[in-house]
Amino acid sequence: MLYTLPMEKASKTKSVKQYDFGPLAELHSHLGASVNPRVLWEIAHDKGIKLPKRDYHEFADFVLLSTERKMHLNDYFKEVYHPILDPLTSGTHAVEQATYQTISGGYRTNGIVLMELRNNLIKHAGGINYDLDHVAMAMLRGMERALLAYQGLSAGLIFCMAREFDIELNTHIVNKAIKYHKRGVVGIDVAGPGNSEFHFKDYTHLFDRARAAGLGVTVHAGEQKDADDMWEALEFAQPSRIGHGIRCAYDVALMKELVKRDVVLEVCPLSNIATKAVEGIDEMRHILRTLIENKVKFCINTDWPEIIEGCHLQQQFVFLVENDLMSEEEIRHCNKVGFEASFVPRRGGLEAYL
Repeated sequence: MLYTLPMEKASKTKSVKQYDFGPLAELHSHLGASVNPRVLWEIAHDKGIKLPKRDYHEFADFVLLSTERKMHLNDYFKEVYHPILDPLTSGTHAVEQATYQTISGGYRTNGIVLMELRNNLIKHAGGINYDLDHVAMAMLRGMERALLAYQGLSAGLIFCMAREFDIELNTHIVNKAIKYHKRGVVGIDVAGPGNSEFHFKDYTHLFDRARAAGLGVTVHAGEQKDADDMWEALEFAQPSRIGHGIRCAYDVALMKELVKRDVVLEVCPLSNIATKAVEGIDEMRHILRTLIENKVKFCINTDWPEIIEGCHLQQQFVFLVENDLMSEEEIRHCNKVGFEASFVPRRGGLEAYL
């Protein structure tokens, strides 16, 4: 599939050319940040939800991030993500539509033939206002509608526990993931803002239960702080993938351990730049080059495809090439790693990409 850089973006690049990255795999995308601000605006007015801005363009500027407009991850969680994005994408109708539009849109516009989409059921249930089974089924319906409409597409759902939740709430999320595994839930995750009271060792039994039920395990770790939480994640969660994981680039022993365990990192470069997880493009370049030099497996993902400008997967690949972070060949290799590391069952046309 050929991708031509949009004309409005061309002036920002070193050259205007066509890229052929092939059919794509996306393994790390969050539902709440996969809905376009225009759609969020319409949902708010349909539901009568009060927004912090009364003008659409001011609202879009308020929720959008970019390589120029950055905000620390925890600040964005506190000021925008949880008070605005989560409520606007809560409830069965919103969840179903957001899931359908995200998965089908990725296929139509970016050639994403394999997508894993993740959410936190409780956050998308408006806390406890909506029944969790109804929210889970709504997300599954949205995914199934996309799979029915686009025959070349494969997809799966990941249910996220939250660091800020207690173990009882997180147990409910894992129970639902196990319950709906055969319907299309393919894995579990741990995400959310940093919390000193959260410890992977307290969740060993839940990770073991999920694996025994056939679910894949991935966890957010090594994104914003030092790499200590990655060591703990490896010991107690024993994930086959780690979301972000970029701090391992500063720990040679940890990189060797990741290679030994064949753990794949779900790296999200533009997200890490926009949320100040890295200082900027130069540090992101250093991290990616270090991972490649140390033979750490990773794939490239969006994280928040509609909330970070220019973050669609094809656009992100162009960004990486045009800013000399990675070569086209390296990106195609990472894309292949994504297909190989996916939790989605390998059947039908997926075998052609491995």
